[in-house]
Amino acid sequence: MEGARPTNSEERDGRSKEPSPSELLDRSKMLNFEFNGRRMSAFEGDTVASALYASGVRIFSRSFKYHRPRGLLCVSGRCPNCLMSVDGVPNVKACTERVRAGMKVKSQNCWPSLEHDIFSVIDKIGRFLPVGFYYKTFINPPIEWSRVEWIIRRLTGLGDIEEEIASATGKGPKDGRSIISSSFEHLNLQADVAVIGGGPCGIFAALEAGNAGARVVLVDDQPALGGHLRYSGETLSIDVATGEGAYSGLKSSAVASTLEKAVRDRPNMTVLDNSTAFGIYESNLIGIVRGNSEIRLRAEQLVFATGAHEFPSVFQNNDLPEVFLGRGMQRLINLYGVIPGKRAVVVSNNDSGLGVARTLMDAGVKLEAYIDSRKAVGAPETLAEIEDAKVQTFLGWAVKEARGSKHVSSIVICEVDNEGELVHGTERVVSCDLVSLSTGFETEAWLLNQTGSRTIYDELLREFIPRELKPTVYVCGDLTGIHDLNIAIMQGKVAGLSAAANLPAMARSTELKVEYQRKSLETYSRLVSQYEGKYREGMKHTRGPEVLVVEYPGSDKMRKRFVCVCEDVVAKDISLATFEGFDDIETLKRYSTVTMGPCQGKMCSMPSLHLCSRVTGRSIAQTGRTVSRPPFVPVAMGALAGAELHPVKLTGIHYKHIELGARIMDMGEWKRPHVYTSVEEEYKAVRESVGVIDVSTLGRLDVKGRDAGKLLDFVYTHIFSTLKVGKSRYGVICDDAGIVLDDGTVTRLSETHYFITTTTGNVEFVEEWLVWWATALRLDAYITNVTAGLGAVNVAGPKARDLLRKLTTVDLSSGAFPYMNSAEGEVAGVPCILLRIGFVGETGWEIHFPAEFGEYFWDTLLEAGKEFGVKPFGVETQRVLRLEKKHVIVGQDTDALSNPFEADMAWTVKFEKEDFVGKAALVAAEKKEPERMLVGFVMKDSMVAHDGDQVFSQDGSRHIGFVTSSRFSPKVGRCVGMALVSPEYYKEGSLIRVKSDDALNGAEVTLAPFYDPEGKRLRA
Repeated sequence: MEGARPTNSEERDGRSKEPSPSELLDRSKMLNFEFNGRRMSAFEGDTVASALYASGVRIFSRSFKYHRPRGLLCVSGRCPNCLMSVDGVPNVKACTERVRAGMKVKSQNCWPSLEHDIFSVIDKIGRFLPVGFYYKTFINPPIEWSRVEWIIRRLTGLGDIEEEIASATGKGPKDGRSIISSSFEHLNLQADVAVIGGGPCGIFAALEAGNAGARVVLVDDQPALGGHLRYSGETLSIDVATGEGAYSGLKSSAVASTLEKAVRDRPNMTVLDNSTAFGIYESNLIGIVRGNSEIRLRAEQLVFATGAHEFPSVFQNNDLPEVFLGRGMQRLINLYGVIPGKRAVVVSNNDSGLGVARTLMDAGVKLEAYIDSRKAVGAPETLAEIEDAKVQTFLGWAVKEARGSKHVSSIVICEVDNEGELVHGTERVVSCDLVSLSTGFETEAWLLNQTGSRTIYDELLREFIPRELKPTVYVCGDLTGIHDLNIAIMQGKVAGLSAAANLPAMARSTELKVEYQRKSLETYSRLVSQYEGKYREGMKHTRGPEVLVVEYPGSDKMRKRFVCVCEDVVAKDISLATFEGFDDIETLKRYSTVTMGPCQGKMCSMPSLHLCSRVTGRSIAQTGRTVSRPPFVPVAMGALAGAELHPVKLTGIHYKHIELGARIMDMGEWKRPHVYTSVEEEYKAVRESVGVIDVSTLGRLDVKGRDAGKLLDFVYTHIFSTLKVGKSRYGVICDDAGIVLDDGTVTRLSETHYFITTTTGNVEFVEEWLVWWATALRLDAYITNVTAGLGAVNVAGPKARDLLRKLTTVDLSSGAFPYMNSAEGEVAGVPCILLRIGFVGETGWEIHFPAEFGEYFWDTLLEAGKEFGVKPFGVETQRVLRLEKKHVIVGQDTDALSNPFEADMAWTVKFEKEDFVGKAALVAAEKKEPERMLVGFVMKDSMVAHDGDQVFSQDGSRHIGFVTSSRFSPKVGRCVGMALVSPEYYKEGSLIRVKSDDALNGAEVTLAPFYDPEGKRLRA
């Protein structure tokens, strides 16, 4: 099996026979999933990592730079070792991702397989790739870097978004992204008190604040509340002074379940489990990611109960598979019933290692040795139990090296002197297949720091602890650097009561209940101070030398000591970077990339600080921590962006298009028919008989008032105050810089009433633009958006008049109803506004009517036109028809820099008006030569250009513009189009070349329309 260590059948079935009380599995339900193409089984409740480990998989990933084998380490989502692709989504944490039936899991950053990665050869040449090598090599000549850059990028990194999503969905990257992003969403919450962290102290903080009447939101990144109580497996000993003595003598998992139920049962409390707070922003805004949802929580008071996490010590080969953190081992055993190995060694420097040793023995794992760098432990009775089980104990010893290739086979240990250095000549080899590290805690203060609160390094506790908290911020539990359950309970109560007491309503209250809570706060605060003092005294007696980064004179320098498992930064890299001058922790971070990987420093921050401190001779406090900035954990861009929620608009005739078999396309917010049968068939109908198209998507505005004409004269470049009633005129809107914003028709229905059409996507803007200027100029003009209330159909073709004469009494003859005229009347019994315009270049009428008659009106037109061969035509056919007439589409044939002169619409600008929007800019533009001009072109050969293709001079030596629109023209028999080009090519017959599909093809410029250049057909 890929990634699996050779084991016998008994070892591969790596589950405990009896489930533990804290187990999250339902062993009565089996799920099947796929890992690298192989079928795997899991229990319901399993994570991908626990299921794979129980099945014998030991290698979970390959490292970022050296492609070394990596196995499970933290089992809590804080390290990069188990990142995999799940259902096409890359970089998913396998140790927290629950198994779902049928899910497809793939390993990353390896080839051809996880077990046998050919790129692991890089590990053998690591000495030629020192820290920052990409800044030092392949620099001269400059071309060298371009040759190797793609190789370096290919060999490093993690999952690939494009390939992974396409593979999982069976579609292209674009389609795949839309499928995944459709599940993202945003949620906004408010709370009086937000508690971040669902361990015991966080739960008690929430309960006390809730009991005081506060609205509480509790955020925790685990599926169940309780923190370490869920997986430690210990029997609790709780002092009566905490007020929770009833829990003493109970199993930790049972207490966790009881406390969780107490929180969830409170009506004024909201629990966000499986949720990670990734950032603290202004005014106590908390960014939270929960699955594919981003939650924005605003709270008046913040309680941080984020705890502390373990990190690995630095010794030779410390990254081998089956080297675990102690709490990771406990999670695997107690939450998922996985037996991680047969022969284990526990390496520790604090009392948590004793608990891990007991967990391993209770699970039936043979404990080969317990190794502690301290000379004395804080729980001698537990140590005695370990020794009574015939386990070798080494006090005052530390690990020097782990041995093995793809998994641990043994470790080398040495005595430690009083300075924390290994004693040469005392080496001993201990055979094992499992190493547990309980070698230090780091407080999870990153979010706390983002509030502006400070942390300082405590030399006794050897952790960064909170100091100088901001108002509205409270802390409790392991975050304070004190790892004691009794103290954590009382700290949680103090934090919760303090947060509630400082709420504005509570602070002013004199109710008896509130007074009682204030006295409880005073009592617990005093007890916390006393207990913390005793804890510190005990630490002084048991604290031994700190052996976090192993140094051993004469050791084999080829064997790597990893400081950062995310970025493959080894101890010598830190030393070299510091020697090269990057001795400030911030510049060291950026140069070496330590703490910049997926774990964001959780596994490497403290080791790198210790090593930097040792090399520079500064203390840890003087070295300091790097600045914490959100996001604290990697967050999917889709979660930040939210769902792709787009409004969808349908015309009143939409479902008739579906019945006719139209292929539907998106056009802005609207759904429109792209084509019904074929472009050729629809084109022929319009040019030879009659066609109908649904144009209900056009924007329609009704402008009324004494100053309506004056307003339109000011906003449009043309003149409309002199437009006769019953006439229509084309108009262009520009901004103050003379840039074309929109176009359309303006029809005068009466002396004080105008009917305007706009482009499909711009009606809201044009409405706002008109309202703005009507208000600013204090004009008597009222603008109403009537788009939604009206449907519209364009009937066009040589037989359009014949069709409409069957349905209306309006005189449609050219004499009575000439081109660019309008009339109001009934068509098929429906009141309509008829505009004679010719966007497609044929005799035609644009008919606007109440939207509720849409389907009836459409059906009636098609029925009446059967004898004339009527056919509906779609947007694609319309684009071909209008392109043959060189009719401009604003936004396609123009861009954000186009003025009317460049867009070949100079005839729409009337400078005789006293003023209009953009006049000054257009006066200046008229006086100088344009930078480009819109021209038509006809391809010389059979090639069909694409919209956006680049245009070059005839000899191909100079880039002169780009294609804005291009289609095959049935009339011309070749591809025709429009392009924005250099002004010297604005001449009939100019020769250009269009680069399409990597080929330069000849074309000839034409300034006249390609079809009916004199306009006789649309005026017939």
